[in-house]
Amino acid sequence: MKAKPIIVIGGGSIGQRHIKNLQTLGYLSIFCLKRNIDLAFESKFNVRVITTYQEFTDIQPWAVFICNPTSLHIDSLREAVEVNAHIFMEKPLIHDEKGLLLAKKLLRDYDKVFFIGFMLRFHPLVKKIKKIIDSKKLGEVYAARLEFGSYLPYWHPYEDYKISYAARKELGGGVINTITHELDLIQHFFGSPESVLSHKINLGKLGIDVEELFEGTLIYCDKLVTLHLDYLQKDYDRKISIFCDEGNILWNWHENKILIKKHKSELQKVSLSDFYVNQLYVDELKGFFDLINANELKHNLDAQHAFKNTEITLALHKAAEKGKIINL
Repeated sequence: MKAKPIIVIGGGSIGQRHIKNLQTLGYLSIFCLKRNIDLAFESKFNVRVITTYQEFTDIQPWAVFICNPTSLHIDSLREAVEVNAHIFMEKPLIHDEKGLLLAKKLLRDYDKVFFIGFMLRFHPLVKKIKKIIDSKKLGEVYAARLEFGSYLPYWHPYEDYKISYAARKELGGGVINTITHELDLIQHFFGSPESVLSHKINLGKLGIDVEELFEGTLIYCDKLVTLHLDYLQKDYDRKISIFCDEGNILWNWHENKILIKKHKSELQKVSLSDFYVNQLYVDELKGFFDLINANELKHNLDAQHAFKNTEITLALHKAAEKGKIINL
């Protein structure tokens, strides 16, 4: 069993998931930072609840998992850096320019592993798509479209969705900030765009103060990538379409397979059986710990990637608000 102390900041759904998965991997010295002492939580999850950052000094955590609302990330990051812990931060990094500048300052020359939690990178079919793109078996990519839609009130039926961080502007919510996996995959597949153009709107369907619907175009010198995000689809939807010179790649989350349509060739299917979503979260934890064991500070989910992801996110907001193309 691994006795190195780990602090999980935030006891919501993602914090609870990480606690369970950490224990599955043998990490048993786990503390959870919550607003108040919670004996029921301690008993249920077999952790010790702490309520102040001051306790970090006594605990001297080996790793800190930042799983609280986005608006609180910068304070948590500061405290994790102060105790020189390895840092796993749930996406997104931050939601505003001021926070981004502070994060860059805090993480400049930081000598521990920083990891941003984009778990879709660990999906076997995402890995397959990446290999196909890189192999150029279908030629060059000239366009792509990534889509996500899910009805916000259905996310956590046990709580009022209107008070969740995803629904509140002051907590860094909104569909653009909250659903950042697709943007991460765009970066993973194609790199960073040169400019963006976008639209966001609150249609008043959910009674919240952030955008419910987003449509954006990420502009490259050799391709266009469009991105659709919404809180409104009552049937959860997530899919990717990639258009290449010699064919297409199609992936639908629900079907657990990708379709490869090569020009003048038979349709190929790559299927996945016995797939469990939680395995993505377990695999990203393993990836995080592998980086720590190898002392690998530079990697494809490091602080530099998190900074760029935030810069593009902020540019998408700015393009929508100003109604014009924003260069990066």
